[in-house]
Amino acid sequence: MREYPRYITPGFVPFNPVELALRTERMVTRPGEEGQERKYTAFYSVPVYRGIATGYGVGCCLRCFYCWSSFSRDFPETYGDFYSPTQAFEQLKRAAKEGIKYGRMTWWLLRINKARISGCEPTIGREHLLKLLELVEESSEFKLFILETNGILIGWDKSYAKALSKLSKVHVRVSIKAGTREGFTWRTGAQGEFYELPFKALENLLDAGVSCHAAAMTDPRIMSKEERKKILERLFEIDVSLAVNLEEEVINPYETTIFRLKKAGIEMRL
Repeated sequence: MREYPRYITPGFVPFNPVELALRTERMVTRPGEEGQERKYTAFYSVPVYRGIATGYGVGCCLRCFYCWSSFSRDFPETYGDFYSPTQAFEQLKRAAKEGIKYGRMTWWLLRINKARISGCEPTIGREHLLKLLELVEESSEFKLFILETNGILIGWDKSYAKALSKLSKVHVRVSIKAGTREGFTWRTGAQGEFYELPFKALENLLDAGVSCHAAAMTDPRIMSKEERKKILERLFEIDVSLAVNLEEEVINPYETTIFRLKKAGIEMRL
């Protein structure tokens, strides 16, 4: 991997997502006096999950053409500021205390006692994440941390799941990108042989006793019924509850999503 991949474009060369995760980690983390520091662009509360304090991180190891995250995904060296785990935790506490300051009146009244990292792949920077989760574990402000991940690193290294099993407040949401090698490469830009890693992540998490569920972008505009069926069958093989409780998503017309679709040469009515 010579050039750092930014977007999927016509004729792109598929990349190794594990190698990209390691390369991205060198851009978005650094050693600090209080532990590994990680880049974030903002901290505030949002209404999803009935209200959750969110740290918007930088950097990912996939290049999904339907991704909504900011351009910090594509240019991690340019965006964000470094925060230690303690500093990130304090920012999440502040966001929870301030609550939601926009949108519907009912959002303003939500009591925020959940946290997450979004807009990036949070498992990049393992030391930082685990320390942050330890702080959440010890806190009275948060009852739950929702770890939204593409599953690449947890599927690659089962010790990651074992480390998460020591933390009782963590629930992991694993995003399934495809039911075939070809679909995985087309949507994410990554080499097809890695398409099983998100499924493997779910296996590792369940084996370690970690609460988790699966999500998938099954929008019929980019996924056939046959491929969706393969995803459900694979989840059923792992655990029936994963298939029954699959969280299914559709593409939303965010500015960054529209830009990435155009870069990939995909025409779609949004």
